[in-house]
Amino acid sequence: MSFDLEKIGIDTEERYECIYTTIDEKGIKNSAAIGLKYFGKDNIGCRIFEGSKTLENIQKSKRYVVNITQDPIIFTKSTIDKLPSEYYTDDEDIAILKDAGSYIIVNVVDIEEQKPENTPIDNDQSIFLIKGKIESVTINDETIKAYNRGLSGLIECLVNFSRYCIVDDEKRAVYMERVIENERMIGRIGDTQTKEAMKIIKKEYEKN
Repeated sequence: MSFDLEKIGIDTEERYECIYTTIDEKGIKNSAAIGLKYFGKDNIGCRIFEGSKTLENIQKSKRYVVNITQDPIIFTKSTIDKLPSEYYTDDEDIAILKDAGSYIIVNVVDIEEQKPENTPIDNDQSIFLIKGKIESVTINDETIKAYNRGLSGLIECLVNFSRYCIVDDEKRAVYMERVIENERMIGRIGDTQTKEAMKIIKKEYEKN
């Protein structure tokens, strides 16, 4: 089965920041900000480090929900604190954000443990690659698109460039380090336009 995720800003092979919601055997709901990758048709995937409540719930239930939102409070509370119950719908057997622009229900088909040397972050924890099939897509508001953080990296580079020529050498070195890091990140997860824009601004940095 194929799904048209372009309506909610999701294209294949790029990565997006979304809110994953799960529920445990006691009916306790949980949320977390996690990256999403869409492989086309009904194939979707993510990576989650061991020790996460989201991973534990997914391993047991083999099901989760991807919520499309740009609400900064939801992203923050889902990362540093437990999201209060009033943010969820009244469904008792599934966790869905009440105000999500869209949400995708996913059934897990494979969970593969990867060792630290195969992960982009240097630590001792294993990371689990989770492959799933889309069960359904519900669109409540097409104006709310999935967020690709490559744009944030580009904007940071643009803001810093406006100051690059008027700061001292020490600060310029800091800005250049951020350019290099954002270029790496955008090359990995950004869309075509953001990658092209990053090339343009990188050349301008190198001229000065």
